[in-house]
Amino acid sequence: MPTDWTIKGVVTDKKGNPVEAASISVKGSNAGTKSDQDGKFSLSVPENSTLVISAVGFATREIKVTSEKELSISLEASANDLNEVVVIGYGTQKRSAITSAISTVNTKNLEKQPTANIANMLQGQAAGVSVSTGSGNPAGSPSIQVRGFSSINGGKPLFVVDGIPQDYSYELNPNDVESVSILKDASAGTIYGARSASGVILVTTKKGKSGEPKVNFNYFVGNHKLEDKIKLLDKVSMNRVVKTAYSNDGDNAPAYALDDNKYANTNWKDAYFKKATEQKYDIDVSGGNEKLNYRLSYGHWENNGTIINSGSKRDNIRLNSEIKLLKNRLKITPIMSYTRFNNKNFGDVNGDGNAGYSDIMRLYEMKPHKAVYDPTTPDGFAKPPVELGDGNPVGERMLTDSRTSDDYFQFNLTADLQLYKGLSYNFSVGKTISNTFDFTQTKAYDFGAQAFNENNSRAETRARVDYTVMVHLLNYERSFGDHNFKAMYGFSRDKWTRAGTIASGNKLSSPLIESLRGLIIEYPTDFVRVGGYNSTNTMQSYFGRLSYNYDEKYFLQANYRRDGSSRFAPDYRYGNFWGISGGWALNKEKFFNVPWVDELKIRGSYGELGNQEIGDFRFLNQIFLQGSSPFLNYPFGGKTSQQVFIGAISAELANQAIRWETSGTANYGINFSVLNNKFSGSFDYFQTRTRNMLAVTPVPPSSGVTINPTTNIGSMENQGWEMSLTYRQSYPSGFNFDVTGNLTHTKNKVLKLGSDDGRIIDGAVDFENRYTTLTTAGQTLGAFYMFKNGGIFQNQAEIDAYKNKDGQLIQPNAKPGDLKFLDTNNDGQLTDDDKVIVGSPLPKFEFGLNINASYKNFDFTIFLNGKGGLKMYNGAKMFMYRQYRSTDLENAWTPQNAKSNIYRLSNNDENQNQRVSDYFLEDASFIRLRNIQLGYTLPNDLVRKAYLNRVRVYVGAYNLLTITNYDGFDPDLTSTGVFSRGVDRGYYPLSRSFVAGVNIGF
Repeated sequence: MPTDWTIKGVVTDKKGNPVEAASISVKGSNAGTKSDQDGKFSLSVPENSTLVISAVGFATREIKVTSEKELSISLEASANDLNEVVVIGYGTQKRSAITSAISTVNTKNLEKQPTANIANMLQGQAAGVSVSTGSGNPAGSPSIQVRGFSSINGGKPLFVVDGIPQDYSYELNPNDVESVSILKDASAGTIYGARSASGVILVTTKKGKSGEPKVNFNYFVGNHKLEDKIKLLDKVSMNRVVKTAYSNDGDNAPAYALDDNKYANTNWKDAYFKKATEQKYDIDVSGGNEKLNYRLSYGHWENNGTIINSGSKRDNIRLNSEIKLLKNRLKITPIMSYTRFNNKNFGDVNGDGNAGYSDIMRLYEMKPHKAVYDPTTPDGFAKPPVELGDGNPVGERMLTDSRTSDDYFQFNLTADLQLYKGLSYNFSVGKTISNTFDFTQTKAYDFGAQAFNENNSRAETRARVDYTVMVHLLNYERSFGDHNFKAMYGFSRDKWTRAGTIASGNKLSSPLIESLRGLIIEYPTDFVRVGGYNSTNTMQSYFGRLSYNYDEKYFLQANYRRDGSSRFAPDYRYGNFWGISGGWALNKEKFFNVPWVDELKIRGSYGELGNQEIGDFRFLNQIFLQGSSPFLNYPFGGKTSQQVFIGAISAELANQAIRWETSGTANYGINFSVLNNKFSGSFDYFQTRTRNMLAVTPVPPSSGVTINPTTNIGSMENQGWEMSLTYRQSYPSGFNFDVTGNLTHTKNKVLKLGSDDGRIIDGAVDFENRYTTLTTAGQTLGAFYMFKNGGIFQNQAEIDAYKNKDGQLIQPNAKPGDLKFLDTNNDGQLTDDDKVIVGSPLPKFEFGLNINASYKNFDFTIFLNGKGGLKMYNGAKMFMYRQYRSTDLENAWTPQNAKSNIYRLSNNDENQNQRVSDYFLEDASFIRLRNIQLGYTLPNDLVRKAYLNRVRVYVGAYNLLTITNYDGFDPDLTSTGVFSRGVDRGYYPLSRSFVAGVNIGF
């Protein structure tokens, strides 16, 4: 028998169906391959070796190589995949050995979701992972939190793709994703140190398999349509409402409301919103042999948006390959990817601070009396008469060309060398380059005093981010009888370089010139602003992990990482973070003799993580200078033409004492599986306490400082529990189904914020401030803080009875039909001191439910998710009430309609019914039918006649139904700001889509 010889075989399940992508490796070496779509494989193996065969969803088998060269290998199903290899930080681990809180996402469920964004696909798929849509904008990126908020910095989870950390997720093509693991507690995330404070999402992309080249093609097309939830008054109805409001105040109605036959009758929603089409197609080719395998993929996606002049396109190219050398002792894995994003921008008002008006909010305010088009104007859009106010949202949007182009390139190179039995060295280097070009070119228009652009103008931003990471790893694995050890030690260096230029001018010589070179500059009326920035930060880290288990019954794991960050002063540059976890497999004890229990493991962990998510150089005094700003330029002398000296100001106070924000997390959990692995699940309780929270601290305006300093100001607690349950069943008739559900409860509380009375007021609704939230000790992050209403005054007697102890009316300007506001501190008057906490924008509960079924060639999927116990401030409704646009106002309170819950119509609003109160605060709990899909796989004999391997066709719907009491567009469309979540300012609406698609294997 030769020293090395070729083994061929096929991997099947117990029913004889081929198992694709099963891993066949030679135990103790790097030699290995994967089965193809027919379950077949071929591998060169040494004499007297042992094959290890594993696949997701099946128990791992080991087979001693004999004289047989044709193997038929049958795998046993393993419902909870105890022997499945799970990707963890800088390595892999069998699921049965995991002692931390790590979730894996079923990528089969992801593949059936017709969306191009990996973040959207994670919604409801794993316990403890919260995804908020934020916006229906095709170019939007959802907000992701792992186990809620543990800091006032908010934070987003770290994405690690093929071992390389990155700050983006939108560039990933879901068709390239092989597996997703989520590290949720500190003991699991410690290995990534400071960047893992908000969780880690590990993504492994698909690789090639040995065998003949295989080609796959996937395509879907969808039609998007908005649900008509926001009802606006037409012209005649609005006239009637306006006349009533003025009449209630004893005033004459404005002239525009007196003649129903004058002016246009525009439905602004029909003019601004439209149906949209989305399509996505992917093609990939893969193959290889024992020494080289590859996978090359291309994907294209586009969605032209449900708002005029909006939309997004994305192109992805990825090449994954694997090269084996030195008799398989050296494995080299080069990975290259390129993504091009092209977006037509839309300005959602997201984030904290003074919000301004969103484009959607302005649309809701527009009077139907205004016309959209006017063929007599140069641009074809109508300028409203003075008495109707300013603005033409359609004209402003169509005359503004705002786009972003983002080129994203990533290169990874990994080399894994087997030094000795059980000892290996791994080196990896990654380079990520992002180039962004953003421009806004606006034609001259005049739609009123507050809605005009005097000249053709243009603004451009060019930005580049370079990220380089280098990692060295030593891994050692050894077993002594029932004692099993694994050790890893590593070193890494990360460097980020950011640079950009910003330029704008207010007069282009022609709207046809799409370049700043077309600017005309005539002082002092015209201007050109030019600015720029560059910044660098670095990290240096040492880390290690030690794992031990005895007879796969008792488990212990310890992680340690020391991070050094250039964002802190030298005395506080390094932070030490650690985690420890343990587990006990009770079902393997001799005293535990319960035959129907397949797994019962308890586990616990504790770990500490750091956070350095602040700006660069915050420990240094920063100087701001801007040559084009008239406020920083200093002319010296008395002549008309003279030299202008560029000035500078101190932009930020240095704080040499800022240090690492640190969070400690305790986690206690249990895993179980019963009834021959038909029913399985897990339950975890967690508690996170964060100290030395990093935040910007306000200083008095008299200081002259324009940017407030960063300090360590407080602490926060986040605790809760999560559970996941799975049940699956198969029948001889060919009917199979599985149900997987998850439920998460979280509770957040600020423990300390600066001084004892520290508070952050935010959640602004518009330019007029109207702050809605308060963050302070003892309360949840961004809690709603406002007046409480006590219903509607039904008569004057009720108003007169609402007095203070001195007999004075608490609401002297109120009239029957006005809102009553509660004097909560009982001081006899309504002031800001009567504002109280009235709810939280953070959900108490979140859930996801996946149901999959198949019968012969048919398959069916349904996915629901939801949130409960949260509130949302309906700022959009408040604006529509103020501008007489909501159809609700037709049912406003009158003496004859006293049962109405809509306060009386009044133009003067002397009672301030529209002040920030819980009147506009609504329950935002919801249940959503996120995805439903029916598929059919064509019979093999029919497919093979067409020289194909597999053809599946499907139809489905996405965001089909939402059950909620919230009265706005959508309860999941909300600000992504930490302090303004749950404030509805009018966002790009979420659409319902119907899709059809096909998957073809060649």
